[in-house]
Amino acid sequence: MNISIISFVTLLILICFCVTPKKMHIFEIIFILLVVWLLDHPISWIIYVNLSWIKVSTNLGNFWAEVFDRLVLLPLLIMVFFEAILRSNRTATKCIILCVGILILVLDEYALLKMGVLENVNWNIFYSLIEKGFVVLVPYFLWGRYRRKIF
Repeated sequence: MNISIISFVTLLILICFCVTPKKMHIFEIIFILLVVWLLDHPISWIIYVNLSWIKVSTNLGNFWAEVFDRLVLLPLLIMVFFEAILRSNRTATKCIILCVGILILVLDEYALLKMGVLENVNWNIFYSLIEKGFVVLVPYFLWGRYRRKIF
């Protein structure tokens, strides 16, 4: 059941992302996707296994729901946030979009905890804010450098 909910949300966001006109080039999209994958996947497993803040459910369906969330939904959400940043002209709006994006990613993790996909061991919202902030801000600054070099 959890994997169907996550798949449905991901499919809705993916359709909206594909249908809307984009200011990002395909290489930027691929760059953001790869950077988020390289940051999010190892960091999340360090937190899950080594620090034991969160434990992944032993149920196979919940495990795949979490993997699908980490590998598809989170990079897709981050790309949507970066696309919104490209459409904004003011620095304050860009900061607000980044902060709201981090909060949405924390809410996604909280929803996974409440659905039973993840099990709470020592989870704290501040730890999650730090992790998600790192996963959003590092690709944002790398993407900015990449965009200045290419364009």
